[in-house]
Amino acid sequence: MISLVAVLGGCVSYQSKNIDPVATAAQLDRRSLDDARLQKFIAAHGQATGGEWDLPRLTLAAFYFNPGLDAARARLAATEAGVRTAEARPNPTFTFTPGQSDETPGGITPWILGYALDIPIELAGKRAHRTTEAQLRSERARLELASAAWTVHSGVRRALIDWQGAEEEAQLWRAQLPQVVQALRLVEAQVAAGDASGLDAAQMRTLVAKAELAARASERAVTTARSRLAEAIGVPMAKLAEVKPVWRGVAEGAPAVVTAEARAWAARNRADLLAALATYAATQAALQGEIARQYPNLTLGPGYQLDQGKGKWSLGLSVTLPVLNRNEGPIAAAEANRAAAAAQFIEVQNRVLAEVDRAAADYASTAADLATVGGLRAALERQTSLLRARHAAGDSSRLELVRAEVELADQARTELAAQQRAAQALGTLEDAVQRPLAWPEAAWRGQVRVTGAK
Repeated sequence: MISLVAVLGGCVSYQSKNIDPVATAAQLDRRSLDDARLQKFIAAHGQATGGEWDLPRLTLAAFYFNPGLDAARARLAATEAGVRTAEARPNPTFTFTPGQSDETPGGITPWILGYALDIPIELAGKRAHRTTEAQLRSERARLELASAAWTVHSGVRRALIDWQGAEEEAQLWRAQLPQVVQALRLVEAQVAAGDASGLDAAQMRTLVAKAELAARASERAVTTARSRLAEAIGVPMAKLAEVKPVWRGVAEGAPAVVTAEARAWAARNRADLLAALATYAATQAALQGEIARQYPNLTLGPGYQLDQGKGKWSLGLSVTLPVLNRNEGPIAAAEANRAAAAAQFIEVQNRVLAEVDRAAADYASTAADLATVGGLRAALERQTSLLRARHAAGDSSRLELVRAEVELADQARTELAAQQRAAQALGTLEDAVQRPLAWPEAAWRGQVRVTGAK
């Protein structure tokens, strides 16, 4: 009885943990990039504290705060607990069978006290197969966590690209809007002098209104991009108001990528592909376990009986006889699961390689686009310079020069859009191979451990 009390005393008791939405919202509101624990986390992963908020440091902040990674870490912890479960040996069973005899000679106790201990013994390596399957499923969860971490990094990168593009476009509109307004005034002056029609002035007023709308839209885009970055990191948008992100490692071009090399990178780095492979290996182990269950386990049953004052020892041996079935159904199901996992791996592999091919081709084409828009901008700059010289010499009107400057500003926005598309294409290629291309790989490898607990 004392032993039983000791065993029960070591059991884990249930502890309730309720979620208070008001409290969790307050916790989210208190998050900040100035958090001391975040700074320690950043320093522990190879980045200087107090430095510029560039892509590596913002990615680390997202790894620290983003709730999606906490959920993935919890799922990994659950599979690790599953490994402990699979490794556990079955508990023995203790049986106590007291009895009493109705016909007992005088002087002999009528009590019959029986004790039995059933000790299960697993055979055919069942425990080893079960443990291997659990370990492989835990490896899959670890790879899913790595995939979630890359998704978080990708979200930070996209938000930074959007923020950069919105900021630069807003600056271009702030510079261009006075030029458009000046062109309108010049046209209105020509209309008043009889040198232009009212239609010209109406068209110019329409252009001014469109420019004002586009300028306000670019300002809203800055706010939207900042909000998306805050969401990707896991902090309130207000906490990014004083943050000046550094675009380095976001939109810069990476070296030319050979498609065959990119496909090899994807095969080595894509966590979803490796997770599908781990899933297949787990189904292999599960099939081995079902095959091993064809063979019965043993149960040793040493017992003792105190029968009316006389002790009697016994040793029982029990085994399940596989005469009605030999686990054919579970074996067939395990084989089907293995076939499904194999097909799923091929499906994932086909999708990954197709993504790499598309991303590599799209990224390569952006170089030609950038060259084209760069050439157009250079040509317009030369034309505008000539017009400035002609205007200074009195050979052209102020309106002609303003129109040329407006056209040059329009081309600057076209070039910015091409640069943003190139940055997004680079990001898509990085997502396809799950390998950083625009910033030093050493900085990324320093963050691999981030997928573990904080």
